Amino acid sequence: MRTSAPIHDFGNRKVFAQPTRARPVAMPRANIASSAMSHWRRSLCANILNPQVSALFRRLPIAAKPRTSRHPARWPGSIRFLSHTRLSTLHALFWALLLSCQSARAESDTPPSLMLGTLTVTGETLNEETIEVFRGIPFAAPPVGPLRWMPPQPLSGTPQQLTATRFAPACYQGEHITNWYQGVVQDFGGDPSVVKPPQVSEDCLYLNLWRPKGEKAPLPIVVFIHGGSNRGGFSYEPNYLGHRLAAQGVIVITIAYRVGAFGFFSHPALADSNFGLLDQIQALRFIKQHSQALGGDPNRITIMGESAGANSINFLIASPLAQGLFQRAIHQSGGSAVDRETDPAPARKLGTRLTQQLTGLSGQAALAAAKQLPPNEVLAAAESVYAGFYFDPVEDGTSIVMPPRQSLDTGAVAPIDLLIGTNRDEWLMYLDPEQKLDDWLAERLTETQRSAVLPLLPQFPSATRALDVLITAQVFVCPSLRLAAHQSGIKKSVYVYEFNKIRPGKMAASMGAYHGAELPYVFDTHDDWLPTDETDRALTILMQHYWANFIKTGNPNSSAAVPWPLYQTSSERVLRLDATSDVGQPASAAICRALAAH
Repeated sequence: MRTSAPIHDFGNRKVFAQPTRARPVAMPRANIASSAMSHWRRSLCANILNPQVSALFRRLPIAAKPRTSRHPARWPGSIRFLSHTRLSTLHALFWALLLSCQSARAESDTPPSLMLGTLTVTGETLNEETIEVFRGIPFAAPPVGPLRWMPPQPLSGTPQQLTATRFAPACYQGEHITNWYQGVVQDFGGDPSVVKPPQVSEDCLYLNLWRPKGEKAPLPIVVFIHGGSNRGGFSYEPNYLGHRLAAQGVIVITIAYRVGAFGFFSHPALADSNFGLLDQIQALRFIKQHSQALGGDPNRITIMGESAGANSINFLIASPLAQGLFQRAIHQSGGSAVDRETDPAPARKLGTRLTQQLTGLSGQAALAAAKQLPPNEVLAAAESVYAGFYFDPVEDGTSIVMPPRQSLDTGAVAPIDLLIGTNRDEWLMYLDPEQKLDDWLAERLTETQRSAVLPLLPQFPSATRALDVLITAQVFVCPSLRLAAHQSGIKKSVYVYEFNKIRPGKMAASMGAYHGAELPYVFDTHDDWLPTDETDRALTILMQHYWANFIKTGNPNSSAAVPWPLYQTSSERVLRLDATSDVGQPASAAICRALAAH
């Protein structure tokens, strides 16, 4: 098991389980027909362009006359007799097919490209040439040198040509995410060495895009914001590769943003802060501005985030700078930001300490000198200065003007449709084996809250299970339900899920439906080391349809799936995703009611 983490420091990365259903999920007929037709055409052209087949047809006479001999003519390939008319028709058909297939091959050999203002981007095709991918598209100027600890700046207008076939380096960070992934692999009995750390750089503000090939109508866009406790993470973690989700008929974009002391640094001598959040806003502006060139619909942009990425959604829907940049949100396991404090004083105090420790100077001189230091020195010092500190946006008067809870209470949030949920065992992997239930209750709850919660605990089979449910409720479920209730209260469409799927195998029970477990189902990215069976595959199909439908229309439902009801506070009915999915109340609903009432 993972060692205990600070109560808000969720090592935000994933390994995952898929919910599944008892009955198979049908793909939309149009998708089946299109897929079958594409496969048929590829098979036909592969045969037509085969040199041996081409040679056979070229040897057929173009103007053969009908034979009157008692002995039929024999042509290569066992063609015994063909009339003049049939030969002519066959030739015409062959040459038409040959030209069509040669043209298609020439077109497929031409890599896809984008014109984004003065930036020309060339990508490549995947999945038997059905998905186009562009890796490492810059959306802002590199935040290096004098632009360190500055808001992101637009790209220069200088014409550029970019071959976007490789991912850009991750934003500068330590080994937080690598350690998280390796720990999860080990918990499942795998070899942690399969997880390698990414290359890192301060020059990191790039996005990646996957889209279906050949679509003419503008497609809905989903922009994924990675997690990592705002300390780490990157846009192309194996869980976030978007080609399979894009096959559902949407454009999938994953974005980078500065993290840790590079992205959430505050200092009294700085007019700005929240650089990581501002990076996200800049990416959304870039996507909105170029949505038509990307093949997307500017009026159907969904932001999606998990863990710290979902916490970013809490800030984005309240930020004056992000208004109008998206219409929907998918919020996965990130409720705690609803209750975060945004007072900038603690962050500025630590920023002052960091620059003084790095330079031996104070004030503006320390800040200017620290900007010139190599990033590895900044990171090394930050690891000690910010030990135990959770990086988060703070009030700066422009991007964040009040705490998220106050934004909800005053209605100062974007009126968007919402798909939101949590996993059943968000905190199980982080529980300290020495943690005592009574100690936690005394430390984390008021006396009245304890009195309300204690009668609910006997239903749980062990103190460990009770602790898991309590912390999962307090940190994730209850804040998420408050956000859901607010959006539902302003008559927006809200759909709430609880992810309950546990992987097969001996090791899975100790993990439960852990933090990040849903991600491989959403993206269909089940790693080889992750135990996966037919129920996981079925749940992946189901969840991808729900998520894609919401991205397209704001409603996840289709005729082939378990009906997902709109969330209402009166019933608290949510979709419980599992091997057999159903509708009911989340496991911690009663605990959330008890905590809220006291």
